[in-house]
Amino acid sequence: MGKAFYDNAEHLLNYVLKTRGKFHSYIQSDHLSMDIDKKGQLLNIEVGLDKVSWVVRDDLTVPTEVPLRKLRFPDYRLDIECEEYFTNDSKDMLYIRFAEDKHVKTYEIAENLFADVNLVSELAGFWLLGVDEDYGFKKEMAFRRGSKAKG
Repeated sequence: MGKAFYDNAEHLLNYVLKTRGKFHSYIQSDHLSMDIDKKGQLLNIEVGLDKVSWVVRDDLTVPTEVPLRKLRFPDYRLDIECEEYFTNDSKDMLYIRFAEDKHVKTYEIAENLFADVNLVSELAGFWLLGVDEDYGFKKEMAFRRGSKAKG
């Protein structure tokens, strides 16, 4: 189970996965951090980029009929560069593109989270869907505890 929250006080997006895994490694860039467990499974995604910097694209269309798939990430610390951040008019989703590649397959890897993978099995992007507006991490903390936040 997973959910994306954008905290308007901190200008930070967190995609939270409810999992029992423990931090082992990471993939990161200037604005992005992904924590990985010992099995290579994703624990969370953090985007430290104010949503006013996300590029609004009218032609951005969320893929449909996306198969469910488990993805494993490399077992070492990895730095990435040059990712781009795209959203729609309502800014309730975020597409993080690592590479402009027309030949990708999209997979649902968790609730509200799709991954684009290219022909040589490299991660080409993430779709974070249903981004929930938050303030002071209240909704996020309630989600982590398993209850609904008020307000």
